[in-house]
Amino acid sequence: MKKNYLLFLAFALVVIPSFAQWSTNPAVNNVIADLAGEQVIPKIAVCPNGNIFIAFLSNETGNYDVRLQLLDSQGNELWAHNGLLISNHTTDSWVTDWDMTADVNNHAVLAYNDVRNGNMNVYGYRISPSGAFVWGADGVTLSNNSAFNAAPKVTTTAAGNAIFAWSSDDVIIMQKVNAAGAKQWGNDGITLSATNSLSWPQLLPVGTDDFIMKYFDDAGNPPYPTRHVYAQKYNSSGTAVWASPAVISEAGGISSWTQIFPFINDGSDGFYIAWHDDRDNNQRASIFVQHISSSGQVLFGANGVEASTASGFNHYYANLALPAGSSEIYVFWNEMDADQNYNGIFGQKLSASGSRMWGSSGMTFIPLTLGTITPEDAQSSATDMVVLYSQGSLNSQLKAMRIGTDGSFVWPSQFITVSSVSSSKGHVVMSKFASDQWVAVWEDNRNGASDIYAQNFSIEGTLGPYQLSYGSIQGHVTLTGGNGNVTQALVTTGVSSTYPDPTGDYFLQTQTGTYDVIASLSGYYPDTVFNVTVLEDQSTLGVDFNLVAVPTTGYIEGTVTLANGNGDVTQTVISVGQTTTNPDASGHYSMEVGVGTWDVGTTLDGYTPQMQANISVQPGLTTQNVNFNLSLLPTTGFLYGTVTIEGNMADVTLAAVTAGNATTHPDANGDYLIELPVGTIQVTASHPYTQPATESVEILPGGSTGQDFQLLMLRRDLICKVYSMGSYDPLFGAVVHITGPEGAYDGVMETDSIIFPQVPYGNYEGTATYMNAYVGESDTLIDQNNNLLPIWVLIESAKQDQFKPLAISPNPVTANGTVTFSTDIKTEGWLTVSDLSGRKISQIYLNTTNQTVFPVSLLFNKQTVKQGQYFLNFVSQKGTFNGKLLVR
Repeated sequence: MKKNYLLFLAFALVVIPSFAQWSTNPAVNNVIADLAGEQVIPKIAVCPNGNIFIAFLSNETGNYDVRLQLLDSQGNELWAHNGLLISNHTTDSWVTDWDMTADVNNHAVLAYNDVRNGNMNVYGYRISPSGAFVWGADGVTLSNNSAFNAAPKVTTTAAGNAIFAWSSDDVIIMQKVNAAGAKQWGNDGITLSATNSLSWPQLLPVGTDDFIMKYFDDAGNPPYPTRHVYAQKYNSSGTAVWASPAVISEAGGISSWTQIFPFINDGSDGFYIAWHDDRDNNQRASIFVQHISSSGQVLFGANGVEASTASGFNHYYANLALPAGSSEIYVFWNEMDADQNYNGIFGQKLSASGSRMWGSSGMTFIPLTLGTITPEDAQSSATDMVVLYSQGSLNSQLKAMRIGTDGSFVWPSQFITVSSVSSSKGHVVMSKFASDQWVAVWEDNRNGASDIYAQNFSIEGTLGPYQLSYGSIQGHVTLTGGNGNVTQALVTTGVSSTYPDPTGDYFLQTQTGTYDVIASLSGYYPDTVFNVTVLEDQSTLGVDFNLVAVPTTGYIEGTVTLANGNGDVTQTVISVGQTTTNPDASGHYSMEVGVGTWDVGTTLDGYTPQMQANISVQPGLTTQNVNFNLSLLPTTGFLYGTVTIEGNMADVTLAAVTAGNATTHPDANGDYLIELPVGTIQVTASHPYTQPATESVEILPGGSTGQDFQLLMLRRDLICKVYSMGSYDPLFGAVVHITGPEGAYDGVMETDSIIFPQVPYGNYEGTATYMNAYVGESDTLIDQNNNLLPIWVLIESAKQDQFKPLAISPNPVTANGTVTFSTDIKTEGWLTVSDLSGRKISQIYLNTTNQTVFPVSLLFNKQTVKQGQYFLNFVSQKGTFNGKLLVR
């Protein structure tokens, strides 16, 4: 290309590598990543300065790590080969879709999900051109829950903020993060829900800090949903702008695996969107296009315009292109026969009203051919568009064709070959037109496991490095309001920038290409002129800006109503920070406050105060419908809590919580709830077996006050006496075993009683054994009225020599064995089994006339049989028989 001396001088001042890195050979291409394992799912974004971010997932370690590479516009790698490791946090063995973009400050912003905390959650990273992790080494945690958080999307606004959105089970969550990494919409973001399942959001930045989100509303069976498509515009605070979502299509017929649609700005902050569906259920897919205005108006009619009405054919994989300033939209798709054996690429030009301008069946660019031909992407230049497509199935090549607005081929050869290597190429993505070129990135298995490759091609249809060319932009910057200095306003294309003179005029020399030119000044809203085309050695005139001062205040308005009572609504005080106001007689109020997020409160004597938190006030705008409905203060409130008893030694349901004339009892868990008059009141918790506890509590009108009680058990000495039955003669040497609320007590009566000190009130059971042969039992309640547990033992014979032996066989015996008993006299009576402490274990009726066989488990009353020695005492009308049994 011809250059004048001035432009060569300007070119000489630009620092570029000593040699270009873009391959000129379609059989070679540029290797972006060739680590061990597979490299997959690349993403591409072009910075305002022309540099190119390429992100991808690397499975070199068996985990899907996130990596990022930065190229200059000539294809030179600006970071080490294979890029920068962004995240190696643990992922599942499979991944969902993810996203990456570039912001106005030439930083990459990534949205990714992994299972670093055990659940699938979403994280955001912002990486500077130098490779710095602006949001920290682990990024910003966007979700932290147990839901399935999938397929995150990210876009950036002209104000430099990042907007994220993702599917979380059946809802969509949105979050805004500023350039410093601070979340703007609360820690958990904004949740969007509906009766049905919402999924697959896509984001489109519009204006300065607004955005439009496309999403699905799915009803029915998840594998085969009834899928409708909607969009909503949101302002910088995340509030919906349109009164209701724009209906893209409610025709149905969209499969569950049709997820990401072509979705582009129409040049006026509305959008075009395209997809394929089978709404008439004839097993033939067709392409549809919809146009929604910036105000949310449907411009192409209900459910979109059909790009081709050719019957008997399938129309798949729509791609959109919109040359700068065009009022017509271009759509390209994959044309297939009914059996999908023959493939081609067709296109259609739709007018501003949605009329088909290339005939009812569209225009043929690649005729139906046996084999696989798939359109991968379409992008616009300043005057026309290119379509990138793959040819072949398992082994394919990448090709591109440039198409004029009249449907003609611009390049003499009709198409160029971007990659001639016969290999599997997957997840092909292409950049927007910048620096006189497009860049394609894809997965490629030419060397085994898939690697990431890239290739540029210029608007002239050539591969490889290009020579920089320059033109200029001229215009005027006007400041409206404020006290700004126009000479400090920055006018930039992202590649080049300048400042106006004192009159507001500016001249900006920059590389040729198509730019969104931005003028900005602190304290003013930035202004953008989209799709400004800079031609070689020419000046683009009339690119003017009007910067409007950003107000420092906004307004809040609403209505206060009184639900009951005789209050005067005009005495209500509405407060925002230090600013207050009162409503008029109708209850309406309006107040001017500083820009920011506020808590708005209302108070009126005799009524319950109310607060609305996090009310956002935008510069110069009015936040409406901050309404309040005040109710009279209640005359009662509630007291709740839990009563616990020391060691859980008593039945807590017997406790009482009392305040004045009101009393309640806790449930089995100790929880209680009682309604009490407003004010300070003494509350007492009591129990028959504990010391009472009293607390002073404040009961608030209609409120709930918590108060727990810990009750200490009442105690006293337990006195146990063992007597011979029918007398009060103490049985010295009797062995005593007692159980109570705190467990067991054992002892031997060496005097006329045994004293167990400071036992808690409650029920006690006692067993006394005398001479390992005689047993007595008793129980009693120990409380403030009684602390004596007497036990009487029936002594049938006081002489040990009158005891007769009880024959036991076998002896010893195992726990799962059987035993028989015999006596020298055939008799019957009761057999008592006791342990060495004298504690009775069981009692069974025994007849020695016949040798009855007893399982040991039955002998021990089906209790767990422990090994050791046991006393057996058989009392009959013909005598008392004793024996010892050894269990092994």
